[in-house]
Amino acid sequence: MSMVFPSKANAVYTNPTTLEQKKRETKAKIKELKKREKLEINRLYKNQGQLEIEHQNLNSSKEQLSSTKIKLNDLQTNCNEAFYNYRQMEDKAAERIRILYKGTYLNALHLLFESKSINDILDNIYYQQLIIKKDKEVLTEMKRRADRLAALRAAVEQEKRNLVSTISYINMKKRRIQDSIEESQYLINKLQTDRKTYERAEKELEKQSQQVSAMIQKNVKPSTDVHTSGGFLWPVTGTITSPFGWRVHPIFKSRTFHSGLDIARPSGTPIKSANSGKVVYVGWYGGYGKVVILDHGRYNNVPTTTLYAHMSRTAVQKGQIVGKGQVIGYVGSTGYSTGPHCHFEVRLNGKPTNPLNYLK
Repeated sequence: MSMVFPSKANAVYTNPTTLEQKKRETKAKIKELKKREKLEINRLYKNQGQLEIEHQNLNSSKEQLSSTKIKLNDLQTNCNEAFYNYRQMEDKAAERIRILYKGTYLNALHLLFESKSINDILDNIYYQQLIIKKDKEVLTEMKRRADRLAALRAAVEQEKRNLVSTISYINMKKRRIQDSIEESQYLINKLQTDRKTYERAEKELEKQSQQVSAMIQKNVKPSTDVHTSGGFLWPVTGTITSPFGWRVHPIFKSRTFHSGLDIARPSGTPIKSANSGKVVYVGWYGGYGKVVILDHGRYNNVPTTTLYAHMSRTAVQKGQIVGKGQVIGYVGSTGYSTGPHCHFEVRLNGKPTNPLNYLK
């Protein structure tokens, strides 16, 4: 259970040892927060650098995509032109072949009567065949060129699809990095706020420590109104969920010194005085919730007090003398608590000691 600040009027009951422990814990927490803040800032800088790289990659990919689109448009124009020329040439060649074969008989008679010699006839036949062959060669080359352009266009279209996919991926990476940057900025702000809170608490603890030390030296004296004898009774019977000594705090998850015993019982269970004593404090005590503190005078010649915390309600008043085993309050879960229980402390000269050494 963590020690917290009571009001100035009740500061006399604060344990200087616990305050010193709290100060050490606060310093350690500030150091931890600074370390986490530094790590988070480094992560932020790294992400910002990565974001700039991805931004450059995106611009480069967009430029490539723009160039590819221009290339694709040019190829499309050339393909269209090549296929158009091919079809035009194909139509003309087909028309020549059709006319040639349709008029083969007449052409043969024409060649026979118009030619001056057999060589003229052979020459005319040769040139007609040469024209047909040339048409076929031109058509074949034009078809080959059109096919090459079509294949190149398909490759450029694939390149375009790849670039579009790359741009989409880069945008996704940028969003993830931006999310990480925003998370880092949020955590840094939170860590800085937490650190400042702990630094303020550290200063307040130092101030409180000085005030409380002076008040204890001046005002606290063992009560002579009570006569305590015999061993101490258990304030409640139940399972000890957290013993006296060092532990990991159940709420803050930090390693803290537990100044008493936590005894689990249902809410509303009566809490009894461990021994006869005088009520010196009743009320809210920060993280302790509702508290009753009893002064047992000089038990074994040592000023002794007991503290009962996290009550749902109290059953005594300040200044009241109570007997051993008298009901002084009821189990609850007020203050910093994870569930209904009685937090019980035994203090010698204001310093917490292991209650198990006194309970019978």
